[in-house]
Amino acid sequence: MSRRTPAHARSKKAEAKKARRNKRRAVRDASWLPENVLDELVTTQAAIATDLEAFDQRVTERGWEFDEEESDEEFAFWFYELSGADVEDGDLAPMTTIWMSADEDAEIVHLMLVGATEASEFTPDEFFEHIDVIEAHRLGDSAPDLDLS
Repeated sequence: MSRRTPAHARSKKAEAKKARRNKRRAVRDASWLPENVLDELVTTQAAIATDLEAFDQRVTERGWEFDEEESDEEFAFWFYELSGADVEDGDLAPMTTIWMSADEDAEIVHLMLVGATEASEFTPDEFFEHIDVIEAHRLGDSAPDLDLS
């Protein structure tokens, strides 16, 4: 009957530990980013977060509400409850809603007016240029002139 020596057991543990370490290194190396690229990503994400916070403050001061149920890591939604209406067609927006996408670096505001089926796109500055007209729009009104020229 062969017995393993304590040295043999330590050797097996050392080999297993080394294999785990090598596996961790391989995973780390596969997902590794150069320091300057990582720094740029962090800076960009911080700038987007700052822009979103400023945008949120401006719209919520005007009565828009952040939609926690619809918002996630990819999209931020706000709705203007004063525009809310009972719409019979499930394809129509029940209230004026705006959203921004992380994929677009929060540089585009998507607007869906109450009663609409399609969204319009604005820069944040363009959106705020038209915000009074957007907030005044109610179901049944003709579409507001949101000329961007």
